[in-house]
Amino acid sequence: RPSRQEKGTMAPPTTRLMAALAAFAMASAAFYACFRSGLSHSYVQYGKFARAQSYQGARARCRTSAMSSRRDMMMAGGIMGLTAALEPLAANAGEILAYRRSELNDVNTKIKAANIPADLAEASIEQQTLLAEKTVLETSIDFLESNQRYLQSEVANIKTKDGRFIQHMVLKVPNLDKEVDFWTKGYGMKVVRARTVNGVRTAFIANSPESLKEEDGGAFALELVETGKPVDVGNGLAYLQLRVGDTPRVSELLRYSKSIDYAYGYLQTTSPAGYKVTLYVQDARRDPFELIALRVKDVNATKKFYEDALGMREVGMRDNGKYVDAYGPLYGFGGLLKKEFEKEDPTIPKPPEGCVYMTYGKNENDTMGVLLIPQQIDFQVGAISYPKGAEINVGNGYSKLAILTSDVYKERQTMESFKGSYKPTFGLTGPVPGIGTKVAVFTDPDGYSGVYVDYDDFESEQPPSTKPTSLLAEFEEAMEQANREAKAMMDKQKKIEEYEALGDAVRIQGA
Repeated sequence: RPSRQEKGTMAPPTTRLMAALAAFAMASAAFYACFRSGLSHSYVQYGKFARAQSYQGARARCRTSAMSSRRDMMMAGGIMGLTAALEPLAANAGEILAYRRSELNDVNTKIKAANIPADLAEASIEQQTLLAEKTVLETSIDFLESNQRYLQSEVANIKTKDGRFIQHMVLKVPNLDKEVDFWTKGYGMKVVRARTVNGVRTAFIANSPESLKEEDGGAFALELVETGKPVDVGNGLAYLQLRVGDTPRVSELLRYSKSIDYAYGYLQTTSPAGYKVTLYVQDARRDPFELIALRVKDVNATKKFYEDALGMREVGMRDNGKYVDAYGPLYGFGGLLKKEFEKEDPTIPKPPEGCVYMTYGKNENDTMGVLLIPQQIDFQVGAISYPKGAEINVGNGYSKLAILTSDVYKERQTMESFKGSYKPTFGLTGPVPGIGTKVAVFTDPDGYSGVYVDYDDFESEQPPSTKPTSLLAEFEEAMEQANREAKAMMDKQKKIEEYEALGDAVRIQGA
C-alpha cells in the first residue's frame, strides 16, 4: 500500500516477499545441508531455539524498507535457518567433544570482543552469526555428552546384565545404488560401511556411526543387500517410521523415491525397491528411526514370544495430541456436542487400537521398536491400509532384524525353552562364513527372521574412527549453499514480476 510505504512503516510488497522467500529458502537449504551431513536429528530440535533467538533481528530487517540490499535480505533470512547446521559424521571416541569444546572457546572469545547489543534487532549479521555458532556448538556438546552416557550404560547392560540392543535390519534390494540414493540423498542418511562378500554388494545406511563406543554413535542402521533381481517386499513389513526435528527436502524425495504417497501432516514415501517409509516432525529422538511395523496373525501369541523369548517389553504408543476445537464448547446446546469438535493431531501418525509396540530399554525414545499389527483389525495410517483379515505375505525382501547381545548361544537356548504355543525355528548359530561374526539366526511364529549378533564381534566390524571435522566449517558451507538457493529463488521471483508487469502493460495498452 503506497501510503504506508511512503511513511516508511512497511517495506514494499516485492521487498517483503523476496525477504520471506529468502528466509524460507535459507532455512530449508541450511537444514538440508546439515541433514545431508549425517546429523543426529536431536540437534535440529535445539536448533529451533537458536533460530528463535535470532528471528527478531531478522524479522526487523525484513520489515523495514531500509533493507534494500539483497545480500542483507538473504543473510537476515538465513540466520533463522543456519543454526540448524550441526554435527557432521565424524567418529572418533574421546576426540569429538574435545574438538567441539575448543571451537566453543574460540567463539566465546570472539563474542566477548564483538560488543553484541542486548537487543538482537540492533546486532549486525556478523554478531548474530557468532551467537548462532555458540548455540550450535553448545547444543552439539550437550547431545554428545548425553549420547555418550546413554551408550556407556547400554554397553554395560549388554555385557553384565544380559541386555539387548536393536541395532539394524536387513532389506534385500534389486538395485543397491538406487536404494542408497533414496536414503542418503532423499532422507539425508549416510553410508557408514559397505562390503562385498562372494560378489554380493551390501551397504549399511544410518544417521550416524553404528558403534556404541563412539560419542555420536549407537545409530540404528539399514543393511541393504543387492540381489540384482526383483524382490517381493510383500505386505508383512507394513512400513518403517522415522521421527525427526525438521522436514527433509521434499524435492529430493520426489527425485529419488518411487512415489510420495501421503503428505497431509506427515510424509509417506515408497523406496525404489518398494518399501514404505513414514516420517513425521515432532521433538526429535536420539536416533530418527523409531519403529518397524509388522503384520501378525495372533498379536497376543506374538507379543508373548517377544516378551518371553526375546526379552522385549510392551510400551504405550506416543500420544497423538488429541485436542478440542477452540469454538467447540460454544456449539451444540452449551457444549453437549463438544465431542464433534475433538480432533487428533494430524501431524502424528497413529495406528489404530489393537496394535502393540515392543522394544528394549527404559525409554522408547532412545531405541528402535517393533509395532505389531493384528491381522484381525482394519488398519490405516495415512495411505497405508490393510482391511481386516487381509492375507499376510511376508515376502522375501525384509530379511531379518539384528539384535546385539553378549552371548548368542545362550539366546538360542532361551528361545528353545520358550513355552508359548508358537515355536521359533533356527538357522545358523555360530560364526558367519567369510565374516566371522558369531550369530544366532531364528524365525519367529509369523515367519519373520531375526538374528542375535555378538556385541564384541559387531564392534570389530566397524570401520576405523576418523578425525573430527570442524563444525563451524559445516556451518559456513550450509550458509553458502543456503545463499545460493535463496538467490536463485529471488531471481526466479524477479522474472515472474517482470512478466506480470509486462502483462499489465499489454492489458492497459489494449484497453
